[in-house]
Amino acid sequence: MKKSHLILLFFMLTSLLHLNIRTINSSRDEGTLNPPQLELEKVNTNLTLFIEFVGFDEEFIDEGEILSQITHTFNRGSSLIGTSKIDFDFSISYATDAETNALKNFIEIISDKGSGVGKSINKTRLSEDLATGVRSDFFITEDGMVADVEDVEGYISANFYDETNAGEGYTMFLLNFSCFDTPDHSQEHWYQISKESFDTNRTINHWYSGYNGIPEKQTLGWGGDERFCFIDLSSRTWYFDWITTAWPSLIPSSAIYYDYPDVDSLIQNYDPNTPVGKSKLSEYIAAWIQSYLGNLFSAYYGASPIGRSYSIQLLFFENLTINGYSFEDFNWMMSENRMLNQLIKDFPWIEWNIEVEYVRFIDYPEVFDYIAENVKKDQDGLYIEVTDGFFTYLQNRLFADFNYSAADIVLPCYGFLTDYVSLKYYGVSFAGLGGMGWEIITGSPGSIFEDGDVSKPRRGFTQVMIHELGHSLGFPHPHNYDYGWGSSFVKETMNYFSLGEESFSTFYKDGLARSHGNFYYLLALEEMELAYGIFLDAGAPSELDWLIEEIYGLLNGYLELYNELKYLSAVLNMTTALNKIDLIPYYIAHPEEIPTEPTEKTTFPPGIISIAIVWILMKKRKKY
Repeated sequence: MKKSHLILLFFMLTSLLHLNIRTINSSRDEGTLNPPQLELEKVNTNLTLFIEFVGFDEEFIDEGEILSQITHTFNRGSSLIGTSKIDFDFSISYATDAETNALKNFIEIISDKGSGVGKSINKTRLSEDLATGVRSDFFITEDGMVADVEDVEGYISANFYDETNAGEGYTMFLLNFSCFDTPDHSQEHWYQISKESFDTNRTINHWYSGYNGIPEKQTLGWGGDERFCFIDLSSRTWYFDWITTAWPSLIPSSAIYYDYPDVDSLIQNYDPNTPVGKSKLSEYIAAWIQSYLGNLFSAYYGASPIGRSYSIQLLFFENLTINGYSFEDFNWMMSENRMLNQLIKDFPWIEWNIEVEYVRFIDYPEVFDYIAENVKKDQDGLYIEVTDGFFTYLQNRLFADFNYSAADIVLPCYGFLTDYVSLKYYGVSFAGLGGMGWEIITGSPGSIFEDGDVSKPRRGFTQVMIHELGHSLGFPHPHNYDYGWGSSFVKETMNYFSLGEESFSTFYKDGLARSHGNFYYLLALEEMELAYGIFLDAGAPSELDWLIEEIYGLLNGYLELYNELKYLSAVLNMTTALNKIDLIPYYIAHPEEIPTEPTEKTTFPPGIISIAIVWILMKKRKKY
């Protein structure tokens, strides 16, 4: 028996222990190495949520009652994907008085103070606006202090966040700075976030349903660039008043934080020195944690198809160029390059391709006629209700309008840019719809230009398109009916609150890497079994022992990387393994091209990869 074969046998036996693989007969007999039989348990995910209270009196925190009211296990993905369950452990700690006072002083220093620095909503006026179609200023100015939330996030990252926890899970900081507020609520404190649109290069000051001149968004916390977030339960926001007034059908009545704008108002009604008050405070805190667990930290919901390459194809119908607008007036609203760069940055293991095409309605008379025959009118003007047949009409056109052979996964999108009609979903205006394997985005001169003035770009569609694509990748909003809207205050493109944000948060990137990594892990084990059979049929040539060893090294390394939350490295490990597995049958068919002295990184002669791909497409036994 050759020395190289003994080394290979030893490596396989030790690596299979880590892979939960049972070896029936792993020994070379007269130059043959028998294949292992694979028995793999599903890859489950174990995470720790580190909860740190800042500014809370520890004696009022009932840890056991809080943890009893939140979900510890979430089922995510599907039977086709390795991650089907995410289990959470919890670690609770408390900031010291010195740490709390240092953060308090920092917030005071960076805050703007005085009259009119805060905002609240006149809900009566907002309701009237939505009923009549009139748009008015429904904000009320408030006194107090306001701080930039990203500055506070930076301080917490530098002084509170323990980066070693990032290898075990996520961290959630719960702040209480009631000391900034007066008992009669005549002065409060707020955090705010402003965002500049990448499409328009202007600060975003618009809001849903055609509102302009909206002040900076008041947020209760932030996070998403790292594996932590924070929320100040003693602060306030006008966002909850907006969603409970404008979108009441989307809001469950059970979340306690809708009833109390901050923890101060809760405590005024329920004294935490009493058993009832302490229990109510536990319910309040648990509701916030539950929202973050269900919407953010468990991230990935979908069972969407997974592929190595994705083609995003957008077909934009427009009638502006025949109604006085030039193409240059609006072609800025969708940036293929910026969208591509963002997707490569967030999900680098995927091969992305993006195509955007603008067509005139008059060149598609059947689409124009359908809209003309089904248009309706309400207080906002002319519109098409997509649920009244338009959705089905478009779905039936997909294979005629888009190239479904362009990639493993094709995600088509219809865009509508018209000056006379809008689209609505169950009576609600929208900028985009996604999550069905294809998307719809829509706009008008009134939505993309300020007051219809082409010199004042208002809103583009790059972020909208990324958002809707996220749904087709399997992502939810960081809010929903089951887990509430408490986790809205985070940097995430899937977020309604984070209007204009193009990037996916760390929580969502982790979720997709987990699902794709586990999918490719299972696929690599299956493909390796097939390739190994080809290897044996060819007499197990020892010239490929190095390749077999490298593949099992990658397979063995996956679980270690995964359990350390090095998800990106883990999924890249598996795509690399699949590429190497494909080389086994290629090299057997072309032994003259086997590298004689493989380097540690296994560099291949020029042209081999492209030739191998063509050959594999012709010969591969099984296509996934």
